[in-house]
Amino acid sequence: MKLLAISALLAGATQAFQFLNDIPVDGYYDEGSDFVIEWKPEDRNDTFRLELYTFLVDPIYVGPSPYPWGGPIYDYNETTTVLDAAAKYSAGNFTWHIDLINGREGAGWYYRFGAILASVGEVADYARSFHIQAS
Repeated sequence: MKLLAISALLAGATQAFQFLNDIPVDGYYDEGSDFVIEWKPEDRNDTFRLELYTFLVDPIYVGPSPYPWGGPIYDYNETTTVLDAAAKYSAGNFTWHIDLINGREGAGWYYRFGAILASVGEVADYARSFHIQAS
């Protein structure tokens, strides 16, 4: 019974954090502009890690799985950039000056924000993916 209570508590904690940005499906943003990342502010003093991920829309086929029960192996060429290692829950926003990561622009690359919530064991919450167009 205790395990069920702990699971429910952790599920509630991860659902409490949420990004508020209304990012359109397949949305494009301009390099060099500012993007205000918004989340539901909370009255607390601890922090979370705000990250930016980039990855391929169409992954590269690496090969078959070495295991008989596995499917094919793909490489999404994902990278992670820490935007703020100690973002405050109470702040409710962070302004990101849009820069291309390793020249990754256009329809072939996705960008996505994530929040790593150390208070609940490194659980991440993600905003919808989008594209960056070069200026």
